[in-house]
Amino acid sequence: MRNFLFISIALVCAAPAPPVRSAEEASFRIDKIESGSTCQIAAVNKSTAPITVSVRIDKSALQYRSNRSWPLQAVIAPNSTHVIGRFSAKENLNPCQVELTYTHSVGNASAVPDKHYKYHLPFKTGTIVRVTQEPNGILTTHKDALNRYAVDFGVPQGTPVLAARAGTVIEIRDSFSEGRADPKLTEKTNLVSIIHSDDTFAQYAHLAPHSVLVRPGESVKTGQMIARSGSTGYAGGPHLHFDLRRARIEANGTVRQESIPFDFFRQNSGKKITLRQQMRITVD
Repeated sequence: MRNFLFISIALVCAAPAPPVRSAEEASFRIDKIESGSTCQIAAVNKSTAPITVSVRIDKSALQYRSNRSWPLQAVIAPNSTHVIGRFSAKENLNPCQVELTYTHSVGNASAVPDKHYKYHLPFKTGTIVRVTQEPNGILTTHKDALNRYAVDFGVPQGTPVLAARAGTVIEIRDSFSEGRADPKLTEKTNLVSIIHSDDTFAQYAHLAPHSVLVRPGESVKTGQMIARSGSTGYAGGPHLHFDLRRARIEANGTVRQESIPFDFFRQNSGKKITLRQQMRITVD
């Protein structure tokens, strides 16, 4: 993409899920629009999800005047265009010649995640699953900010995967067939990502090839089947990787995605499920 786009994403180390970006963030851009002696900085979001953006100005911009402090930071609503700043030039310079860089992510960094939401296990009633990596566990490959609270469920190839929470589909990957314990395959992971009413988004990863049943922009209900499990991408065997994420603006102004805690609950009793390494669960 043009305009010096840098996406703030941490790469993962083993059996992880890649960042949510291809469907929604590819539909986002920053435009410079000349208007007489001023230049408007416009954020264009053609996607179905909110986008958090942080825009930096080149040091040479001391020759320009702005109506905003920098970096510019904003949350752009789905399917909208918003002018987030304006420049005027000193000494008859073209105001739109100033160079900008920006980082952005799916999600609203100002939103407050619902910490009390009771997530459903993403499988059909009667399915037996094994926790192969617990959230924030000691024995885990989910060691970075993007995957820290992720959970891996060991399930047979082709196990139906259900939505753990209602929301809107913002990304799918469905065409990859290769899978093994090789970090070179990190970006070749079949997945579904769903954004929720609190602007958190869940990722269901390592899905079977051509098994995804939903499309970007589609609303899904809790318990709706969305795909089948597999072992595509950077994976040591068949399993489902599930994580919950939000957008965050760091102290240096960079926007990135981060993994956040969540809890699964029993549907019959309403009791919280405390996930532990190697525990077996029969879904109710």
